Amino acid sequence: MIKHWANLRTSGTIMPSSRFLVNRLLAGIDFADARVIVELGVGTGCVTREILRRMRADARLVSLEINPAFLDVARRIGDPRLTLRNACAGDLLRVLGEEGVDDVDAVVSSLPLRIMDQALVDRVLDASRACLHPDGRFHQYQYSLSHYAKLAERYAEVDIGFTVRNAPPAFVYTCTGATRAAPGEVRLRPSVAAVYAGALAAATMVIRAVHDI
Repeated sequence: MIKHWANLRTSGTIMPSSRFLVNRLLAGIDFADARVIVELGVGTGCVTREILRRMRADARLVSLEINPAFLDVARRIGDPRLTLRNACAGDLLRVLGEEGVDDVDAVVSSLPLRIMDQALVDRVLDASRACLHPDGRFHQYQYSLSHYAKLAERYAEVDIGFTVRNAPPAFVYTCTGATRAAPGEVRLRPSVAAVYAGALAAATMVIRAVHDI
């Protein structure tokens, strides 16, 4: 937790992701078939370790992390299937080219999109979409729905999950399908927005109640 406080600008949170959030984040990946997975933002390595635990013996995980402190932690994992790169996620395509990777089955992002420069966010999302094969998936968690529109502009399907069992509660995007031809202005469907806004409000109330006990 102390490490997260010290690196809040790059982690976007003061707590590691819970196992419940990690499970939801990775739920849509077909680990039986996935040969190459990309991870954007290693953090304390809880997502990294779980990806490796589920991966095939002959699969490969390419993880990008810009924070040297988190890289030091990840290097202790010592799994030969893991390629760690001290690189900005915006340089993803260059890194994959250097690593000889042409096709990616899944991109798993723990990046704090809301506090990042939005021009960089666009670069990251465009690069992630470009590296995926046609059936590939992009997985991202956030603590709000602020980037739904950006994802909906790039993917035909954007499914939203939610878990209360994380501090703070989090939304999980699972994105698939071809880029929309004419995205225009994209809005979250009112029914979906209402459901998740209500869930977030309820989660906040529960947390406050527990804190006051």
